[in-house]
Amino acid sequence: MKEMIFKDGKIQKGYRVKIPKAIVDTLNLKEGQEVIINFNLETNKLTLDIKDEKK
Repeated sequence: MKEMIFKDGKIQKGYRVKIPKAIVDTLNLKEGQEVIINFNLETNKLTLDIKDEKK
């Protein structure tokens, strides 16, 4: 599990979540890869649970 802290971000409501390109590149994510996003209100941390792609 990877942990990322977002500062000064804005919330967008909808069915899709946009992840900044810098984070996608850093975590080496691929289009269509399953990502579960959790937000902890107590610590104000956003946690990404990234599923490995099946090869």
